[in-house]
Amino acid sequence: MFDLEKLILSRKGFDSDSGYGYSPYDPETGKYIVIPIPEDEIENRTIRYKDLKLKRNYFEDINAENMYDLIYAKSLKYSSKTKSVVKNSFAHFDPMLGECPWLKDMPMLGAFGQSEAAAGHLKGNKVGKGSIFLFYSRFIPISGRLHPLDPSASWNKGVYYIYGWLKVEKVIENYFDLPEDVINANHPHSTESDFKSRKNNTIYLAADKLFDELDIPGCGYFPRLVNRQMLSSKLHKNIPSIWRLPAFFYEDRYRPTYLNKREKAKERWLLYDDETCFVQTTGRGQEYITNLDEVGLKWIRHLFDNERN
Repeated sequence: MFDLEKLILSRKGFDSDSGYGYSPYDPETGKYIVIPIPEDEIENRTIRYKDLKLKRNYFEDINAENMYDLIYAKSLKYSSKTKSVVKNSFAHFDPMLGECPWLKDMPMLGAFGQSEAAAGHLKGNKVGKGSIFLFYSRFIPISGRLHPLDPSASWNKGVYYIYGWLKVEKVIENYFDLPEDVINANHPHSTESDFKSRKNNTIYLAADKLFDELDIPGCGYFPRLVNRQMLSSKLHKNIPSIWRLPAFFYEDRYRPTYLNKREKAKERWLLYDDETCFVQTTGRGQEYITNLDEVGLKWIRHLFDNERN
């Protein structure tokens, strides 16, 4: 293993400050949609929420042709504040992880962008070729899908799931090094203005494969949300910021950035048994970075067990 290889848990999609809500998922089927955060127009990049076309009848009984219609669907009960943001803002559709389960007519591209302090954090922790991003978001179950006593339907404050991945093949820090397909896809970090005006603007391009020995692409979306992708602890119901992780994360060398301050370790971390630990995550942590070796790779492989069986 190389020193530069890292595992990054990266939060993306609607949250309480960016969108004033959370992305929806169907607890009966596991189907989900990650709603991109809103942004202002930059140069000629003008992807509106109406431009993000949804696959027909993706969510049963919710008639929505695009992301805008989805937000305005009565059954999802988004606030007037959320609706106003979606109406008046552009969509920051990032990461792009190839074929998307819920969108149609989207570029087959593997790219993730970051800038400002968050990008500096990635660079400072030597995130580069061979590093693996696991993207997660907070999801709210669509009401009425399951029996009211079913625990899977009762995450009223949302639940964190890993929904996608990207293994880094190349790091782009200069506009003139960008491949044309990234520019043509209107990736939200891909304009010349982005590289001039955003500090540390960086785009991470995906490798062809996640593992040499397995037929898993270098980036992608999980087709549905299942238990092995859940980060929030079922034993701490409706405190979604408390996560249940494999026990190896409890060790000092694997505790992710922002969660590894020694003076807070006792109150933040609990080793539950030989296989499990719990951690109280930070309020809006964006890029949790840890060392990646065979221990972490084994856990990542486990996330795909349901797809290979």
